[in-house]
Amino acid sequence: MRQPIILSTPSSDYFADLVGKKLYDLDQWPLIRKTFGGGEKYLRIDMGERMEFFGRDVVIVGSTHTDEDFTEICRVGTAAAKYGAHRIIFCLPFFGYSTMERAVRPGEIVTAKINARMLSQLPHGDVRNCFLMLDLHTSGLVHYFEGECLRFELYAESVLTEAVKKLNLSDFIFASADLGRPLWVETFAKKFGTSIALVRKSRDFEETKIHDVIGDVNGKNVIIYDDMLRSAKTAVDAANAYLEKGALAIYLVASHGAFNDDKAIELLEYSKIQKVIITNSHPMSNHQRVVRSSQFSKFVVKDVSHLFVDAIKKLTEEKG
Repeated sequence: MRQPIILSTPSSDYFADLVGKKLYDLDQWPLIRKTFGGGEKYLRIDMGERMEFFGRDVVIVGSTHTDEDFTEICRVGTAAAKYGAHRIIFCLPFFGYSTMERAVRPGEIVTAKINARMLSQLPHGDVRNCFLMLDLHTSGLVHYFEGECLRFELYAESVLTEAVKKLNLSDFIFASADLGRPLWVETFAKKFGTSIALVRKSRDFEETKIHDVIGDVNGKNVIIYDDMLRSAKTAVDAANAYLEKGALAIYLVASHGAFNDDKAIELLEYSKIQKVIITNSHPMSNHQRVVRSSQFSKFVVKDVSHLFVDAIKKLTEEKG
């Protein structure tokens, strides 16, 4: 069997390298990129001759956190099918626009569904395309994909559970940053045999306001779980609210460190949160400031590439 080919968007190179090394010790296949004066972008898969992709599995790694990354994934996937790939596996560690999964106000566009439908319509190789995603903001997002493509949500629960165990905390409680993650919080609480706490908030676009704390956190270590951190303000506000109610210390666990910018990272660095545990799903987890802070134990970045590798191996080793 010929080895799979690994391709990646620039921002997810770090993740593709990890996937490749765990997947038969493969290097990435080069992509040539140029931007012309008028803004048009040129893309070319650096192959020696046209038949190099013929009958081979192709793994495309990239988070869809920006329009540019999303567009490149679509273009590269289309090219892989054109050049004869057997199966195309899209490894999407972070599925962007996932909070735009429904329309609340008149005229709002459900971008998450539109993007899922666009990915569903990409051409495939000999067999149907497969999309692998991690800890989706809403599990129902997999059902936005259409047609015969395969789509699977992978879970970072086991990785985050081990990270929590290594904290070696006693008398702790799991909590949420808002009322939106109670099932996830309850899952962790059941696993560790603890109770839970919640905060009630209101949101207007990216502005949030904490109203009250639900649950007893007095004298306890509090572990906040959220699926993603963007501005990080909600998590920090929740941490402060729990501390005001008598919590001993706050720890933050998130599936995706999807930080908007340096300010979000700085906010966490200087917050009263003891430790921030995230996975390396989002390109911002590889940000220099996060890497530097992890050296001083503020951030803990856990690798989840093996979750994708396990799924990829099951697909590529059972062709058809």
